[in-house]
Amino acid sequence: MFENEHDHEHHHHHEHDEHNHEEEHIDAFTLVDEEGNEHNFVLLGEVENKGKTYWVCEEIFVENEEISEFGDTFLFSKSEDQEGNVFLDSIEGEDEFNEVVKVWEDMVGDEDFFVDTDDEDEEDKDEE
Repeated sequence: MFENEHDHEHHHHHEHDEHNHEEEHIDAFTLVDEEGNEHNFVLLGEVENKGKTYWVCEEIFVENEEISEFGDTFLFSKSEDQEGNVFLDSIEGEDEFNEVVKVWEDMVGDEDFFVDTDDEDEEDKDEE
């Protein structure tokens, strides 16, 4: 499932942490939202579209340095500063978001990715 966070802070610096899960090397990183909450992610892949780079990431939940659960899939626009620090931004335009999702889905084949661009629908599902 892809989440499109229109109301999310738009300039996130990420830090890399290495988490080992069942002898697999998973390169995890943490994003801090506008309220100071940390969210952990793993990079699933990178997409190039119209001169921009995007990261497809899956949220992970970590307990005792182990991944306890996998969450939703998110799409971020990636940029770097002159020192090579990576910044991830939410994609505000629905057309841009949908176009990049299509490119990603074409890359990975017929995986079941659900594109959710309406946060209210997601909240309604959680209440059911």
